[in-house]
Amino acid sequence: MSRPSPRAVSRRLTSLVAAVATTAAGLTAVGTLGAGTASAGPCSEMFGNFGSLLEHRTGAGMGTGSLGSLGSSDGSGSVGSVSEALGSADRSGSLIQQLETGSVGNSLSGSLDPLVGSVYGMPPWITGEEGTVPVLRGPTQFRQLVTGPTSPSESISKYGVAGTDLGIMWDNGNAADPEVLMAFGDTMGDCTVPGNQWRSNVLFRSGDTDLDDGLTIDSAAMGPDGLAKSIVPRINQPGEVTIIPTAGISVNGVQYLRYMSVARWGQPGWWNTNYSGIAYSADNGENWTPVPELARPITDTVPVGDGAPGVDDDWKRAQMSSFVTGRGDGYLYEYLTPSGRQGAVVLARVTTEGSPTVDALGADNLTEDTLLDGVLDPTGYEYWDGDAQTWTPEISRATAVMPAPTSELSVMWNEHLRKYTAMYSRGYDSVVMRTADNPQGPWSNATTLIDYSMLPGVYGGFMHPWAQGRDLYYLVTTWNAYNVFLVRTDLDALFPQERSRMRAAVPAATEVVRQVPVSELQSGIVPTE
Repeated sequence: MSRPSPRAVSRRLTSLVAAVATTAAGLTAVGTLGAGTASAGPCSEMFGNFGSLLEHRTGAGMGTGSLGSLGSSDGSGSVGSVSEALGSADRSGSLIQQLETGSVGNSLSGSLDPLVGSVYGMPPWITGEEGTVPVLRGPTQFRQLVTGPTSPSESISKYGVAGTDLGIMWDNGNAADPEVLMAFGDTMGDCTVPGNQWRSNVLFRSGDTDLDDGLTIDSAAMGPDGLAKSIVPRINQPGEVTIIPTAGISVNGVQYLRYMSVARWGQPGWWNTNYSGIAYSADNGENWTPVPELARPITDTVPVGDGAPGVDDDWKRAQMSSFVTGRGDGYLYEYLTPSGRQGAVVLARVTTEGSPTVDALGADNLTEDTLLDGVLDPTGYEYWDGDAQTWTPEISRATAVMPAPTSELSVMWNEHLRKYTAMYSRGYDSVVMRTADNPQGPWSNATTLIDYSMLPGVYGGFMHPWAQGRDLYYLVTTWNAYNVFLVRTDLDALFPQERSRMRAAVPAATEVVRQVPVSELQSGIVPTE
């Protein structure tokens, strides 16, 4: 894709108006379900990932097949597919009703899945049971439940957050009132009310500087209903399931959020997007304004807003992001991956010089002509061409700086290691990290922090920007509990030999000691043994 031709310096920022969505995504399940009974909980009325899990765990290779008569003892019934809006008030005849009445069984193994819940393949928060958290021995340990039941943040009573994921963190850049902002993905609250108080995304703030005793949440971006609100709500039109944050950064005190418009959830680890968008906030994350000019659309299904570029397949490589500012070079770097968990990483950069200030983008100026300059200049982005060892304005020439599969990426400078550090989900494998001396690499080999074989369903890995010492703190999500945990990795224990060079180090192993029910945690703290 060629770089857009320069336009007038002064442009109007076009706000994309979006309605808050309280209904959930649609679900189409195609496969064979057999005999058996099991009970399901109120959170079985769920959004996109639930559909992914159902399709994935009720049979392998369910591209075709039949859905038998749910609840019958012999698995017989009419052949066809089931499709129903999960957030719909009318649940008659839906697959959700069958789940809630205990009529979905398991003909695949002949028993209920003991690991993730009473319905085969369903996590506890779907089935009405509670999730668990692993007690780990080794360099990496789960330290605290940050959101959900027993969390010290009291996220349920204060913010209406009973289940959520991700937790992308960045420094708000305010020296007078420093905070870490945290953006979360699909969020549910009270699962006994219609719609589950579902939101596409929410934002928390924390000024906690001592993570040894856990992470304290100080506030959230709130809605008039007393719940943490969707900071970038979906437009509530067919073709858009949800809006998921992928990256955040502060430049000149202005907060920037990259997000993806999800068109469809597939099997776990697979999803399709409409576009990658960006929004800014001039009030510490409370209110956000999308910037259509910086959208990266790959479908024309969902309107992005006036001034948005046209659909371009080259943007398929750039649907998810991670931001990091360079070490004194005046650039913002953006690591880009496709939707899903199977893609490689390409790298973009844009100068921060001339980026708008908080005053320029303040509430009084939201409808006025504003300079699209610095990080808001769509013509200012260039991409790393590793073959030519140069930067290019054409993303089609970008080469991978980290190989597939890489997703849900978090990158920051680590003062203890004196290196750029990248953490991400490696497909279905594990949460891993790499290091490099420069943003474009070369990046080291991946070192496993949390192995998927010992903890199925773990994903994410978003580093705390203030964790610059020996202890690296970050957030991960477990599908088992569908909530976010604070995790600590002792970098010196992880690399006991020649830590500073790392490539010669032999990483130490982490093992699971046992699983602890979330309800048994005291103030969300996870036992050490």
